[in-house]
Amino acid sequence: MNADREYLAAGLALGTLADAEMIEALDLEAADPDFAEEVQSFCETLGLLAGSDDAVAPSAETEAAILSIPRLHQQAAPERTAPEHAAEPVAPTAAGASAPVTSPGPGPGPEKTRRPTTMLFALAASTLLLLSAVLAGALINQQHDTTQIQESLTVAEAERERTQRLLSASDLAFTEAEATGGGRVTLAYSVSEQMLHLTPHDMPELPADQTMQLWLIDEEGPHSAGLMTGTSTELLTDLAMDEDMIFGVTVEPAGGSEEPTSDPVVLADL
Repeated sequence: MNADREYLAAGLALGTLADAEMIEALDLEAADPDFAEEVQSFCETLGLLAGSDDAVAPSAETEAAILSIPRLHQQAAPERTAPEHAAEPVAPTAAGASAPVTSPGPGPGPEKTRRPTTMLFALAASTLLLLSAVLAGALINQQHDTTQIQESLTVAEAERERTQRLLSASDLAFTEAEATGGGRVTLAYSVSEQMLHLTPHDMPELPADQTMQLWLIDEEGPHSAGLMTGTSTELLTDLAMDEDMIFGVTVEPAGGSEEPTSDPVVLADL
Protein backbone atom coordinates (compact mmCIF):
# COMPACT_ATOMS: atom_id res chain seq x y z
CA MET A 1 0.00 0.00 0.00
CA ASN A 2 1.45 3.36 -1.04
CA ALA A 3 1.78 6.43 1.20
CA ASP A 4 -1.48 8.06 0.04
CA ARG A 5 -3.47 4.89 0.71
CA GLU A 6 -1.78 4.57 4.13
CA TYR A 7 -2.84 8.15 4.86
CA LEU A 8 -6.42 7.46 3.78
CA ALA A 9 -6.59 4.24 5.83
CA ALA A 10 -5.26 5.90 8.98
CA GLY A 11 -7.43 8.99 8.48
CA LEU A 12 -10.54 6.86 7.98
CA ALA A 13 -9.80 5.02 11.22
CA LEU A 14 -9.40 8.28 13.14
CA GLY A 15 -12.13 10.24 11.30
CA THR A 16 -9.76 13.09 10.38
CA LEU A 17 -10.28 13.14 6.60
CA ALA A 18 -11.79 15.99 4.66
CA ASP A 19 -15.10 15.30 2.87
CA ALA A 20 -13.56 14.50 -0.51
CA GLU A 21 -10.88 12.29 1.06
CA MET A 22 -13.49 10.53 3.19
CA ILE A 23 -15.52 9.65 0.09
CA GLU A 24 -12.38 8.37 -1.64
CA ALA A 25 -11.41 6.30 1.42
CA LEU A 26 -14.88 4.79 1.78
CA ASP A 27 -14.92 3.85 -1.92
CA LEU A 28 -11.53 2.16 -1.52
CA GLU A 29 -12.67 0.33 1.58
CA ALA A 30 -15.68 -1.05 -0.27
CA ALA A 31 -13.74 -2.05 -3.38
CA ASP A 32 -10.30 -3.06 -2.10
CA PRO A 33 -10.01 -5.86 0.52
CA ASP A 34 -6.36 -4.97 1.24
CA PHE A 35 -7.33 -1.38 1.97
CA ALA A 36 -10.22 -2.49 4.18
CA GLU A 37 -7.89 -4.77 6.11
CA GLU A 38 -5.47 -1.88 6.68
CA VAL A 39 -8.30 0.32 8.00
CA GLN A 40 -9.37 -2.46 10.36
CA SER A 41 -5.79 -2.79 11.63
CA PHE A 42 -5.68 0.91 12.49
CA CYS A 43 -9.09 0.71 14.21
CA GLU A 44 -8.09 -2.30 16.32
CA THR A 45 -4.83 -0.69 17.46
CA LEU A 46 -6.51 2.60 18.42
CA GLY A 47 -9.35 0.73 20.14
CA LEU A 48 -6.91 -1.24 22.27
CA LEU A 49 -5.03 1.89 23.30
CA ALA A 50 -8.23 3.69 24.25
CA GLY A 51 -9.96 0.84 26.08
CA SER A 52 -7.29 -0.85 28.19
CA ASP A 53 -5.20 0.12 31.23
CA ASP A 54 -2.66 -2.55 30.40
CA ALA A 55 0.38 -2.05 28.26
CA VAL A 56 -0.67 -2.56 24.61
CA ALA A 57 2.10 -2.49 22.09
CA PRO A 58 1.11 -1.78 18.48
CA SER A 59 1.64 -4.63 16.09
CA ALA A 60 4.90 -4.60 14.18
CA GLU A 61 3.04 -4.17 10.89
CA THR A 62 0.97 -1.21 12.14
CA GLU A 63 3.91 0.58 13.73
CA ALA A 64 6.11 0.04 10.66
CA ALA A 65 3.33 1.27 8.36
CA ILE A 66 2.77 4.46 10.35
CA LEU A 67 6.45 5.25 10.81
CA SER A 68 7.15 4.70 7.10
CA ILE A 69 4.57 7.23 5.86
CA PRO A 70 6.89 10.29 5.94
CA ARG A 71 9.67 8.33 4.23
CA LEU A 72 7.37 7.02 1.53
CA HIS A 73 6.11 10.53 0.82
CA GLN A 74 9.65 11.82 0.52
CA GLN A 75 10.42 9.04 -1.96
CA ALA A 76 7.20 9.64 -3.86
CA ALA A 77 7.66 13.43 -4.08
CA PRO A 78 9.78 13.39 -7.29
CA GLU A 79 7.14 11.22 -9.00
CA ARG A 80 4.42 13.75 -8.22
CA THR A 81 6.46 16.72 -9.53
CA ALA A 82 4.71 18.17 -12.56
CA PRO A 83 6.52 17.38 -15.83
CA GLU A 84 8.38 20.22 -17.41
CA HIS A 85 6.34 21.96 -20.05
CA ALA A 86 7.27 21.86 -23.70
CA ALA A 87 8.22 25.03 -25.52
CA GLU A 88 6.19 27.99 -24.46
CA PRO A 89 3.51 28.93 -27.02
CA VAL A 90 4.37 32.01 -29.02
CA ALA A 91 1.88 34.77 -29.75
CA PRO A 92 2.45 37.45 -32.37
CA THR A 93 2.99 40.98 -31.22
CA ALA A 94 1.70 44.08 -32.83
CA ALA A 95 4.99 44.56 -34.67
CA GLY A 96 4.92 41.04 -36.06
CA ALA A 97 7.54 39.81 -33.65
CA SER A 98 6.86 36.82 -31.56
CA ALA A 99 6.93 36.80 -27.77
CA PRO A 100 6.39 33.94 -25.36
CA VAL A 101 3.01 33.75 -23.80
CA THR A 102 3.24 33.17 -20.07
CA SER A 103 0.81 30.53 -18.93
CA PRO A 104 -0.37 30.54 -15.35
CA GLY A 105 1.44 28.01 -13.16
CA PRO A 106 -0.45 25.10 -11.75
CA GLY A 107 -2.30 25.94 -8.56
CA PRO A 108 -1.87 23.91 -5.44
CA GLY A 109 -3.49 20.59 -6.31
CA PRO A 110 -4.70 17.98 -3.89
CA GLU A 111 -1.29 16.30 -3.68
CA LYS A 112 0.52 19.48 -2.66
CA THR A 113 -2.12 20.22 -0.08
CA ARG A 114 -2.19 16.69 1.26
CA ARG A 115 1.52 15.95 1.68
CA PRO A 116 2.29 18.29 4.63
CA THR A 117 -0.92 17.15 6.34
CA THR A 118 0.00 13.50 5.80
CA MET A 119 3.49 13.95 7.24
CA LEU A 120 2.17 15.78 10.30
CA PHE A 121 -0.52 13.13 10.79
CA ALA A 122 2.02 10.30 10.49
CA LEU A 123 4.37 11.91 12.99
CA ALA A 124 1.53 12.57 15.42
CA ALA A 125 0.10 9.06 15.07
CA SER A 126 3.46 7.34 15.53
CA THR A 127 4.26 9.53 18.52
CA LEU A 128 0.86 8.69 20.04
CA LEU A 129 1.38 4.95 19.65
CA LEU A 130 4.91 4.96 21.05
CA LEU A 131 4.04 7.33 23.90
CA SER A 132 1.03 5.19 24.83
CA ALA A 133 3.24 2.10 25.04
CA VAL A 134 5.78 3.94 27.21
CA LEU A 135 3.11 5.34 29.55
CA ALA A 136 1.42 1.95 29.84
CA GLY A 137 4.77 0.37 30.72
CA ALA A 138 5.40 3.06 33.33
CA LEU A 139 1.95 2.40 34.81
CA ILE A 140 2.69 -1.31 35.11
CA ASN A 141 6.03 -0.56 36.81
CA GLN A 142 4.29 1.79 39.23
CA GLN A 143 1.65 -0.83 40.02
CA HIS A 144 4.39 -3.42 40.54
CA ASP A 145 6.27 -1.08 42.92
CA THR A 146 3.06 -0.35 44.81
CA THR A 147 2.37 -4.08 45.18
CA GLN A 148 5.88 -4.65 46.54
CA ILE A 149 5.47 -1.84 49.06
CA GLN A 150 2.11 -3.23 50.19
CA GLU A 151 3.61 -6.71 50.60
CA SER A 152 6.53 -5.29 52.62
CA LEU A 153 4.14 -3.38 54.87
CA THR A 154 2.06 -6.52 55.38
CA VAL A 155 5.14 -8.51 56.39
CA ALA A 156 6.30 -5.73 58.71
CA GLU A 157 2.86 -5.52 60.35
CA ALA A 158 2.77 -9.28 60.88
CA GLU A 159 6.28 -9.15 62.39
CA ARG A 160 5.22 -6.33 64.71
CA GLU A 161 2.17 -8.29 65.88
CA ARG A 162 4.26 -11.40 66.62
CA THR A 163 6.83 -9.33 68.53
CA GLN A 164 4.04 -7.69 70.52
CA ARG A 165 2.69 -11.13 71.42
CA LEU A 166 6.10 -12.20 72.68
CA LEU A 167 6.71 -9.04 74.71
CA SER A 168 3.22 -9.28 76.23
CA ALA A 169 3.62 -12.93 77.30
CA SER A 170 3.25 -13.52 81.02
CA ASP A 171 6.20 -15.96 81.05
CA LEU A 172 8.56 -13.81 78.92
CA ALA A 173 12.16 -14.59 79.88
CA PHE A 174 15.63 -13.46 78.80
CA THR A 175 19.03 -15.13 78.73
CA GLU A 176 22.43 -14.57 77.18
CA ALA A 177 25.09 -17.07 76.11
CA GLU A 178 28.68 -16.75 74.91
CA ALA A 179 29.82 -18.46 71.70
CA THR A 180 32.96 -20.60 71.82
CA GLY A 181 34.39 -19.03 68.66
CA GLY A 182 33.70 -15.47 69.82
CA GLY A 183 30.56 -13.40 70.05
CA ARG A 184 27.37 -14.05 71.98
CA VAL A 185 23.59 -14.34 71.55
CA THR A 186 20.73 -12.79 73.49
CA LEU A 187 17.47 -14.75 73.75
CA ALA A 188 13.96 -13.59 74.58
CA TYR A 189 11.46 -16.44 74.72
CA SER A 190 8.03 -17.57 75.89
CA VAL A 191 7.01 -21.18 76.35
CA SER A 192 3.31 -20.27 76.46
CA GLU A 193 3.55 -18.43 73.12
CA GLN A 194 6.01 -20.98 71.67
CA MET A 195 8.20 -18.10 70.45
CA LEU A 196 11.88 -17.24 70.65
CA HIS A 197 13.66 -14.06 69.58
CA LEU A 198 17.41 -14.34 68.98
CA THR A 199 19.87 -11.43 68.63
CA PRO A 200 23.49 -12.25 67.64
CA HIS A 201 26.40 -10.06 68.73
CA ASP A 202 29.77 -10.17 66.96
CA MET A 203 29.33 -13.74 65.81
CA PRO A 204 32.11 -15.06 63.53
CA GLU A 205 31.51 -15.00 59.79
CA LEU A 206 31.29 -18.45 58.21
CA PRO A 207 32.36 -19.52 54.69
CA ALA A 208 29.68 -19.92 52.02
CA ASP A 209 29.53 -23.71 52.45
CA GLN A 210 28.64 -23.52 56.17
CA THR A 211 25.72 -22.20 58.22
CA MET A 212 24.62 -21.90 61.84
CA GLN A 213 21.75 -24.17 62.82
CA LEU A 214 19.53 -23.73 65.88
CA TRP A 215 18.48 -26.59 68.11
CA LEU A 216 16.04 -27.14 70.98
CA ILE A 217 17.32 -30.01 73.09
CA ASP A 218 15.23 -32.12 75.47
CA GLU A 219 15.49 -35.61 76.93
CA GLU A 220 14.82 -37.14 73.51
CA GLY A 221 17.64 -35.23 71.88
CA PRO A 222 18.08 -32.16 69.63
CA HIS A 223 15.24 -30.84 67.43
CA SER A 224 16.06 -28.41 64.63
CA ALA A 225 14.62 -24.89 65.06
CA GLY A 226 15.94 -23.47 61.79
CA LEU A 227 19.00 -21.63 60.55
CA MET A 228 20.55 -18.31 61.51
CA THR A 229 22.78 -15.91 59.63
CA GLY A 230 24.83 -14.76 62.62
CA THR A 231 24.37 -11.14 61.58
CA SER A 232 20.60 -10.45 61.87
CA THR A 233 17.94 -11.07 64.48
CA GLU A 234 15.65 -14.07 64.16
CA LEU A 235 12.07 -14.41 65.43
CA LEU A 236 11.08 -18.06 65.66
CA THR A 237 7.42 -18.97 66.08
CA ASP A 238 5.34 -22.14 66.50
CA LEU A 239 8.18 -23.91 68.29
CA ALA A 240 7.66 -27.13 70.23
CA MET A 241 9.09 -25.56 73.40
CA ASP A 242 8.88 -27.02 76.89
CA GLU A 243 10.28 -25.82 80.14
CA ASP A 244 13.82 -26.90 81.04
CA MET A 245 14.86 -27.31 77.40
CA ILE A 246 18.34 -26.32 76.20
CA PHE A 247 18.94 -23.97 73.30
CA GLY A 248 21.98 -24.77 71.14
CA VAL A 249 23.76 -23.58 68.00
CA THR A 250 26.03 -25.73 65.82
CA VAL A 251 27.97 -25.08 62.63
CA GLU A 252 26.57 -27.25 59.83
CA PRO A 253 27.02 -27.63 56.05
CA ALA A 254 25.10 -25.07 53.97
CA GLY A 255 21.37 -25.90 54.07
CA GLY A 256 21.53 -27.49 57.54
CA SER A 257 21.49 -31.06 58.81
CA GLU A 258 18.86 -33.44 60.18
CA GLU A 259 21.03 -33.95 63.27
CA PRO A 260 24.00 -31.98 64.65
CA THR A 261 27.30 -32.91 63.00
CA SER A 262 29.54 -30.78 65.26
CA ASP A 263 29.82 -29.72 68.87
CA PRO A 264 27.61 -26.78 69.89
CA VAL A 265 29.18 -23.33 69.71
CA VAL A 266 26.34 -21.90 71.87
CA LEU A 267 24.40 -23.52 74.73
CA ALA A 268 21.80 -21.83 76.92
CA ASP A 269 19.33 -23.18 79.46
CA LEU A 270 15.74 -22.08 78.89
